[in-house]
Amino acid sequence: MSDFKRILGYEYLKLFRRKIIWITLGIMILLSAFVICISDIGLNSDGQNIIQYIHENRQKELEIAGKPVDDALFEEYKDKEYPHGLKYFLSCLLPSDQIQTKNITEDNVYGERKKMLNRDMEEYKLWEGEREYWENQESRIKVPFTYEDTAGERKLIAAFYTMAVMQIIFVAVAVPAIFAEEHFRKVNHINFCCKYGKKTLYAAKITAGVTLSLGGTICLVLACAIPVLILYGFHGLNTQIQMIYPACSHSLIIGQVLGIQLLILLTAAVLESAFAMFCAEKLKSSTGTMAVMVGILLLSMAVNIPDQFRMASQLWLCIPSNALAIWNLLDCRLIPLFGKYFTQMQLLPIIYVALAALLAVGGYRGYRRYQAVK
Repeated sequence: MSDFKRILGYEYLKLFRRKIIWITLGIMILLSAFVICISDIGLNSDGQNIIQYIHENRQKELEIAGKPVDDALFEEYKDKEYPHGLKYFLSCLLPSDQIQTKNITEDNVYGERKKMLNRDMEEYKLWEGEREYWENQESRIKVPFTYEDTAGERKLIAAFYTMAVMQIIFVAVAVPAIFAEEHFRKVNHINFCCKYGKKTLYAAKITAGVTLSLGGTICLVLACAIPVLILYGFHGLNTQIQMIYPACSHSLIIGQVLGIQLLILLTAAVLESAFAMFCAEKLKSSTGTMAVMVGILLLSMAVNIPDQFRMASQLWLCIPSNALAIWNLLDCRLIPLFGKYFTQMQLLPIIYVALAALLAVGGYRGYRRYQAVK
């Protein structure tokens, strides 16, 4: 074990001496923190101090926290402006002109939500078992919804998509060199003839790559979560997810959704690091691996597989940069397995870890058989 620790320490030393890792991580952290406030900067058209602007909006949100979203609340705001959170919720269900004229009733809001859920079921052509699953979930949801200040949670949930994109870029820049560098510097001749040049060294490299990816991911999460906590707070963690994404029947609170997103992001870091190291060993190049990973990222952002090709579409949504977008994470299409139905978010962490393990095993088979030549 001491030999493994020494080799692992050496791998960390090589990584931490690479300036590009620190530069990339620093840029990603700054961008992650910036995306939290950018929407409020756009809303603040009066040139008011942004901190004061956020504070005043929070006070308006907290004034109606705990009240049901019903006719009494709509009547209360008949002659004054809706708080941002309430306006956001209504905009997910009703056209903007109806919100501006404030011609809104409780039956109208929840009736439109019901129509939206039925449209999704028809559009996606859900199976009978899926419909029964969602009817069971819907029966657990309390209507009318209880209003809470969810500004911070709403921003953090949306930020996970940005974090997923930045995570892939960070892994593509930082991790491939763990395997590619020894080929580039022609030191593989030395490594492979040493006592611990195969199995122990490979395990140390895999451990270094996975932990580096997880560490970078945690830094990105903290870079988003800390500004949210300071500026907005987490007042709505126990609020049902429908206050942020009303067009779903998941019987979950916002805190649970955030926890699921975090778990998927961390397991995605494991998968991406395993994929980066596998490609780096096969291609013998950091640049080639970076090109492959960034190319897949751009393709996933630019291409959308039509819903008519259900299996291909669902598989496409499993790519980490797609899966963490809230509208994909709460997709109503289920996955049948062993006679039961599972949501995508229930299976993704297991799938990511299993694929990472397969890549690690497959990579070792090639690494063990590799013969260094002059």
